[in-house]
Amino acid sequence: MMTNLQRGGVLPKPTQQQVKHLTRDERDILKEKWKKHWIGHARALSGMSPCPRGIVGALIIDQRNNIVASGFNGGPRGAIGELCGGEFCERSKRGIPSGQQVEIGCHHAELNAIANAAAKGVSTDGCSLVCSVSPCLACAKLIHHAGIVEVITAANYDPRGATYLRAVGVTVEVVESIED
Repeated sequence: MMTNLQRGGVLPKPTQQQVKHLTRDERDILKEKWKKHWIGHARALSGMSPCPRGIVGALIIDQRNNIVASGFNGGPRGAIGELCGGEFCERSKRGIPSGQQVEIGCHHAELNAIANAAAKGVSTDGCSLVCSVSPCLACAKLIHHAGIVEVITAANYDPRGATYLRAVGVTVEVVESIED
């Protein structure tokens, strides 16, 4: 007899006691469902980005599967003026390739999520980062330094970031969201 989980049904978040009674296959299915769920959240969050060039959302998830911080690409909180030039992207205007000269333009979603955690005094050590696209090399270095142990992404945007993260022992996984 198939369980609701094996049939692809929606289940409420189980308690730790309930998870212990799941089979290994059921635990794996549940973990994959949560990854897809969080990717959907990151994609929804990306819609908050004011960037005309690209929209990205990121979430930091703790070991108990709770969101501890989030961010999207955009200017620093409370910054004066229009960091990216408003209707146009300063990076596009200058012909700057993605992932290079990141000091020009918006803060990336990963940086904003980590900064938001720091502003609240929340440790990111041992957490996972879920991002609607894979991190650039600069963000990958920040993710590693922040103690994040896993990156889950929906699109392999910049392979240099993932390559760096894997080299330093951070797990990187590309998954599809529930909507895909």
